Amino acid sequence: MDGAVPPRAAWTLPAEPGSVSEIRTGMRDFAAAHGAPSGVVADIALAVSELVTNAIMHGYVDRAPGTIRAEASAGLEELVIVVSDDGRGMQPRSDSPGLGLGLPLIGQLATTVDLRQSAGGGAELCVTFAAPGVRGLAPGAARESVGAAKLLTDVSRTVTGTWPGDGVEQLVNLLVPAIADACAVDVIGADGAPRRFAGRVDGTEADSAWLAGLQSRPDAPGSATRAALAESRTRVSELTSELMAAVTTTPEDAARMAETGMRWWVVVPLRDEAERLLGLLHFGSRDERGRPEEALIALYEAVAARAAGALAATRLVAELNRARRRFERILGVLAEAVTVRTPEGRIVYANDAAARLLGAASPAALVGTGQEMISRAMDLTHDDGSPLDLADLPANRLLAGREAPPLLIRAVMRDTGERRRLLAKASLLDDDEPLAVGIIEDVTDTQLPP
Repeated sequence: MDGAVPPRAAWTLPAEPGSVSEIRTGMRDFAAAHGAPSGVVADIALAVSELVTNAIMHGYVDRAPGTIRAEASAGLEELVIVVSDDGRGMQPRSDSPGLGLGLPLIGQLATTVDLRQSAGGGAELCVTFAAPGVRGLAPGAARESVGAAKLLTDVSRTVTGTWPGDGVEQLVNLLVPAIADACAVDVIGADGAPRRFAGRVDGTEADSAWLAGLQSRPDAPGSATRAALAESRTRVSELTSELMAAVTTTPEDAARMAETGMRWWVVVPLRDEAERLLGLLHFGSRDERGRPEEALIALYEAVAARAAGALAATRLVAELNRARRRFERILGVLAEAVTVRTPEGRIVYANDAAARLLGAASPAALVGTGQEMISRAMDLTHDDGSPLDLADLPANRLLAGREAPPLLIRAVMRDTGERRRLLAKASLLDDDEPLAVGIIEDVTDTQLPP
């Protein structure tokens, strides 16, 4: 193999028929570049065509097309191909335009065929081809490489939108026993201390429940948790009986930890892009799995990076929601009526004063409504009594790209006949989408300058 040819390649394309030929050509060129015999190259091209066509035609019935991911890895005298989708999985479809070869024939061409459902939905097919003359990764490393890439994809799907809720339980179940004999997740609280959110042991449910509720001592000397918190980097500890006694709070917990058979414990910090510590990801290994090697620790850190990204996004959303609630409380106590409108005139926010002015049961009742609420609530004229077109209200003028000075208007409330003088003002928010903030102040009892 030419050392310039990378041992791995991947394609992520829309789940559309046009992607079949692109992936097939890419896979064929990859195999040929690694010195695979011409017959193997042809078999791979044939199998990939069927796999990708099946994923496209069967994975997205009754749903919008998603994404197809194809990966290839070169090992020692073998090539490993993985095709996965984010659809509903392979299910029968009578009108499929595929080649009709089916998995049995692919199985005849390949050494192994592994079909499974992807975490978060969709199907994954991993196919290994014997390829004499190919010199890529170490024996079995091609399959491990593809498996690691798939695991990281599954981690992203698992934690996105569900972290740190149900996603924590799903994450530890995904990682044990795939890459560890035990896994636990801590999230850093407002006091800076780690709080255990979930745990899983490759053993009994009672063992997992114990780990999920374990109260450890992060300040214990020799603790990987203490080192990870202090140095903000991955730490590995050998769980001697002395260390287990030091890091647990009771002799019973120390004995329970020894009973799980864990020999090695790895703690990986969960950090966001600003390097803020969000939590800790723990991995335990028994003697059978051995001391975690550098490649496995790198995989642990890659998993932690995916999880930290999801946790950071969740916290950001929570912070934005808190800021929004504070903002709404501030606007809610103002005497002025405040609304926020889209370019189409639809209200996306209103405070309590706006609801009272427009005769709505609550601010929420105004959301989604348009100009009809104004016409329904009051009859408007200019301050001199001349007719007023709603298009001349400051908020509407701004959305139309016109200047919008404050406007003094007269209103007759339709439900009571009460007459009011109102001062309307507006400002434009122009980030992703123009939004007009309209403010109406009741100046009926105010002495205005001439």
